[in-house]
Amino acid sequence: MTNKESKKTFAVKHINAWRMHRQWLDRPFKGRILDLVQSIGWVYSPGCSTPYLSLWARMAKFRRVNLDKLVFKEQKLVQLETLRGCTMLLPQEQAPIALRIRSRTFTELSKQARPLMPITDEELERLKSSVVLSLESGQLNHDEIRDAVPSNLVRAFPPELRRIGLIGSLWLAINLLKEEGRVLKIQPEKRLDSTKYSFALLSNLLPDVDPFRLQVERANIELAGLYFRSEGPARVKDFAWWAGNNVTDAMRAAAEVRPFLKQVQVKDSKDEFLISETELENFSNFTDSATPSVNFIPYRDVYLKGQREVVNRFVQTRHSDKPFTRWKGKLINDPLATIVNDGEVIGIWEWNPDKQGKLDFILFDKKTPKKVQTMIRKRSVELGTFIKDNLGEIRIQGVDYGRHQMTHIHDLKAYWGQGAQVDVSPM
Repeated sequence: MTNKESKKTFAVKHINAWRMHRQWLDRPFKGRILDLVQSIGWVYSPGCSTPYLSLWARMAKFRRVNLDKLVFKEQKLVQLETLRGCTMLLPQEQAPIALRIRSRTFTELSKQARPLMPITDEELERLKSSVVLSLESGQLNHDEIRDAVPSNLVRAFPPELRRIGLIGSLWLAINLLKEEGRVLKIQPEKRLDSTKYSFALLSNLLPDVDPFRLQVERANIELAGLYFRSEGPARVKDFAWWAGNNVTDAMRAAAEVRPFLKQVQVKDSKDEFLISETELENFSNFTDSATPSVNFIPYRDVYLKGQREVVNRFVQTRHSDKPFTRWKGKLINDPLATIVNDGEVIGIWEWNPDKQGKLDFILFDKKTPKKVQTMIRKRSVELGTFIKDNLGEIRIQGVDYGRHQMTHIHDLKAYWGQGAQVDVSPM
């Protein structure tokens, strides 16, 4: 690679097409599921269908049971609550990173709410110890833990605390233990889309994983290395947003891996885009295919969630009023299940259980080429068959999704063209 080649300017369209290629969305991955996850990065997995659908989109002969076996029997892949408090699917050897950088939401809330809590610090520590003791013999659900710990320590919290997520002393104790890396949330039904949970000690479930092996600073550095390898070209602020770090911590971590990163010049952007040194040559030599690359990806697929901005990057500005994102009082930059073509979001899709395994979808542009439409229809049939035969239904999100948040095409279409646009941030 010459210096001249490394300083070539690339269009955003080329970067998006490369990411679709790098994410194995333009051709099937023919290796092992574990190798695929190591290649594309951590997969969003909070008791929903996303991990199954994300891997199906990238593999020719993917089956749900094969992924479940890796997670629940072989434990080569693990689910952990980590960055931004999200549950992610990742290789077991990366678990120390995930456990060290996870959000400490309940830890901070409990400090702030201490004057209003009807339990002392000493009592809370006793309750935590009782929870750990109850789990030493095996996994238990919330009610089973409640029956095993001292009843006088299980107390409901007042409404002002419940409004900020502090429900009661037992719920707080369990969440504090999770944030400390001592307790894990697991799915006893052994399906990633199950919303029934139990709790287990990390030392029982993953005895080889040490949550304190890494210092926080070192974990952030290793996380930055993983991110720019699978998500590059990307900016430091993309990494900070994805990881949930503040920009200062992200810049510090990125600075440590900077000697192993190369800058990519992006047309019409003054931002610094970085890519792993090992990926630069493949990126620079990558040529956009003349054949359209169409695929269906689920809600919060890593392809879109790994980058901070969607509008102006993956969705053309003229389509910013289209129903491609969640509703939470307003349209927010959180894309639903989308149809991508050559790196660009061109429509959305959803499972329709009333149509015998068929999908509903709408395209943003009525002038979508017939060749692309044919590819979309073919892919939709393949996906519908997979869902029907392997999943039975789709769960778009876990139990915390919230009914007030519109998710369906027929809901969002009411806002199409009515001026309800997603906030557009320039590149």
